[in-house]
Amino acid sequence: MTLFVIGAGAIGGTLGAHAFRAGHDVVLVDADAEHVAAVQRDGLRIEGPVAQFTVRIPAILPGELPDTVERAVVAVKSLHTASAADLLRDRLAPDGHVLTVQNGLTADVLVEAVGRERVLSSFINVGADLMGPGVVLQGNVATFRIGELDGGTITPRVRELAEVLPYAEPTDNVLGYLWGKEVYGAMMWAGAVSDLPIAETLERPEYRELMTVLSEEVLAQAPVRVEGFDGFEPDDLPGSFDRLAAFNRRSAKTHSGIYRDLVVRKRKTEVDEVHKDIQGPVFDRIVEMVHDIEQGRRTCEVANLDELARFVASRRGLPA
Repeated sequence: MTLFVIGAGAIGGTLGAHAFRAGHDVVLVDADAEHVAAVQRDGLRIEGPVAQFTVRIPAILPGELPDTVERAVVAVKSLHTASAADLLRDRLAPDGHVLTVQNGLTADVLVEAVGRERVLSSFINVGADLMGPGVVLQGNVATFRIGELDGGTITPRVRELAEVLPYAEPTDNVLGYLWGKEVYGAMMWAGAVSDLPIAETLERPEYRELMTVLSEEVLAQAPVRVEGFDGFEPDDLPGSFDRLAAFNRRSAKTHSGIYRDLVVRKRKTEVDEVHKDIQGPVFDRIVEMVHDIEQGRRTCEVANLDELARFVASRRGLPA
């Protein structure tokens, strides 16, 4: 059964390349014609400290999808989820299923298109970047969990996908992992308004209060038990910052994908989609800053992070 990976960038490309290399039937689907042409011509190249290899993997444009798709993975940016859902709306087989490996809580968009019983979700923390047409940098190996939307049971189809996709393990609480990622992601959004590496934003003492208050703000909104991963433990935020900093120092990916969208690729980020999931005084302020950077009113610099730290301090009645 062919697995169609819709969105062949950083994460989709990494997962698809490893699965194909392991002998599975995988087809990459991407709207970037230059990227697709490069993969068709030269194969998909995975670079970085984890592995370096090229796979001659099939790659197509969205319009070339077959009329019936039995298994799919959606790995597009969350702001493009609706487009991916539309591709599958009339194509996903009645007994087929689709897995989202995206940031944020995007499953509802797919559920609306194909039905709740045909959607699975996942949490992935593998760091990767699309470096150019046909080339992906995989910076590390990290937690990847797959599960049913409602949790509670690890089904055969969850186990099957966990066997096909690299680093994946099944879970009965995928939503708990996703909310853990929302907390960690909020830290990444804060750090991305500066030009500091991820590890440094987590290590610097002058930003600890900011990261703590921001994390608590997101944790308070979680409707499920939040799971830990890669050094993050919701019940130990001070230790989490140190462990996450160490985790990121071991990765070849020094800056977040958010930062790359703002500075390198100069394109709209996923911030508005994430803002639908989480709100609060601190995150709302971060969203405003990201909008300013997207629209050219600010640049990514440490002064923005300092401003956020002062904002938190003023709200807590602490010295700025």
